[in-house]
Amino acid sequence: MKHLTLTALAGLLSLSAFGQNRLVLVEHFTQASCGPCASQNPALKAILDANSTKVVALKYQTSWPGVDPMNAANPTEAAARVQYYNVTGVPNSVMDGSGPGSPGTIVTATTINNRYNTAAPLNITASHQWTPNYDSIQIGVFVANAGTTTVSSGAAGSLKLHVAVIEEEINYPSAPGSNGEKDFYQVMRKMVPDASGTTMADSWTAGQTQMFTFKIKAPAYLANLNKVAVVAFMQDNSNKSVLNAARTTPQTIAGLPDIGLNAFTAATAGLCNGTTTPSITIKNEGSVAITSATVGYTVNGGTPVTQNWTGNLAAGATAVVSFPQVTLPAGTNSLVGTVSAPNGTGDVNGMNNMSAPIVAAVISNTPTPAPFAEGMENANFNEIPAGHVLLYNTASKPLVTVVSKANVNGLPYELGGYGQSAKSLMVDFFTMQAGAQASIITPKVGGVTAGHKLFFNHAYASYAGEADGLKVFVSSDCGGTWTNVFDKSGTALATAANSTSRFFPQPTQWYPNTISLSQFAGQDIIVKFECNSAYGNNLWLDNIWVSTSALGEEEALMAKATVYPNPARDAVKVALQAAEAGDAVVEVFNLNGQRVLAQSVSLEAGAQELNFNVADLANGVYTVKIALSDRIETLRFTVQH
Repeated sequence: MKHLTLTALAGLLSLSAFGQNRLVLVEHFTQASCGPCASQNPALKAILDANSTKVVALKYQTSWPGVDPMNAANPTEAAARVQYYNVTGVPNSVMDGSGPGSPGTIVTATTINNRYNTAAPLNITASHQWTPNYDSIQIGVFVANAGTTTVSSGAAGSLKLHVAVIEEEINYPSAPGSNGEKDFYQVMRKMVPDASGTTMADSWTAGQTQMFTFKIKAPAYLANLNKVAVVAFMQDNSNKSVLNAARTTPQTIAGLPDIGLNAFTAATAGLCNGTTTPSITIKNEGSVAITSATVGYTVNGGTPVTQNWTGNLAAGATAVVSFPQVTLPAGTNSLVGTVSAPNGTGDVNGMNNMSAPIVAAVISNTPTPAPFAEGMENANFNEIPAGHVLLYNTASKPLVTVVSKANVNGLPYELGGYGQSAKSLMVDFFTMQAGAQASIITPKVGGVTAGHKLFFNHAYASYAGEADGLKVFVSSDCGGTWTNVFDKSGTALATAANSTSRFFPQPTQWYPNTISLSQFAGQDIIVKFECNSAYGNNLWLDNIWVSTSALGEEEALMAKATVYPNPARDAVKVALQAAEAGDAVVEVFNLNGQRVLAQSVSLEAGAQELNFNVADLANGVYTVKIALSDRIETLRFTVQH
């Protein structure tokens, strides 16, 4: 599996039999933005569910490889267990202290039964109870040596009791990370008193018992009080072996209301009409009657628009709250509905108080007269250009963003000034799951004639032969219908060889595309770049122009540079036209994209000739790139000694 590294599988350790009851502890390391986690976690859940009477599960959400709000709520204690087991990749699992390793290898029916049928040295049971106002949790853990022999730890002070407050299930309305997972199970929320645990006696004689008690304030970030449980386990730090484990069952909270957001609508009448009338349906998801709540929505994370609702919702009843019509701004808008403060009190379940984001794309109905030029130069870093919209078909927003020249090698020239490009648009197929689709739609362009063309540059490399694709559509009725004018994928789209590292294009790896727009003469148009991921490698787009020519036909002909002799043995000459006097940067690259020559030269305005010594270059094909004040010239030549 690419992008993530799994640690090697360690051999399972065994304990001597002492005639005690055992539950097997499975500790699992995962993350909401880990692609392999999303593909492997369902199989792990299935094996854990099938062995629920034998296994205690405890999941740690790590801080890498991406975003994970469960880790962000308590990063320190998860990191301590990561360090304890030297976990270097996710997903990873540990069984009774043995591991880490691939979940499919560590956790199987055979490995579970082998541990379950190995008698535990000590017995352990656990219980928990909420305080009357539901703000604290009281925990009791009872440890006993019910055998006939003394049990001793591997080293003085090494036997630890670990207690974890978990949520048996956390259900997000939309994926909180980038891998599409919305449902998470047995999530560690708080270690008690912390990740170091509580030191136990080194020696336990036959019949010896001890009760451990704890009381903690309920973390404010708990998602659903009805899903809170406790896991307890004893671990010998001398060899990391787990002696035994226990768990409690979540308790139903009857004294607090549970209001949920049942539906949220905010439809617009098309891409070029940003008006909408938001509506939210709330529902009593609990047993306590609800007579008031705060209902609202946000647009692009801005100031909430709220209403104070009053009424009488019995268990299971719903009510609709409508909002005044609003006009959304041009661009890609994200609207989120919320409901809170039922009866002016706390809510037992905070995970059903928010809707999944509604993505509302709005194109300004006022066209930009042709020629239209988008070179990404004025776009903000890590965004898409202003006035454009981004649509996608996955639960999580794919990474489609403007990247600065600091991260990209040799982007092509720009329309209007012909200077060195500083920014480009990157479509991150490298991390986008297969089947994910991201579409970038331009603002409306008016005054299209039979002579107008669509120009754009692209660069693409696959990871290992995946057929990532790019389709281009044009619409003259603001997205009501689309005409496909470009469709390439895989090798037909590629401008560079496969790469198992993130693809950043070299100067010679950009391809110019030209598409006639004569069929749209006399109409206003919008253009959609539909990017379809096969989980390959990055696609780059730049210099999206609607114009009669890329440079102007005569200007382009006059400006064109030539290289001779070709093939060359000792030296090559480049003849070109310079618009003005100044310095030019010359670089020569081999077919692997490696720079083999670089120098600065001073130019006079007008026609001139540059000379380069290539006697020390090996036989082969090379590309020379000349960065002038008004454009960049790229030429190929062959060295043959």
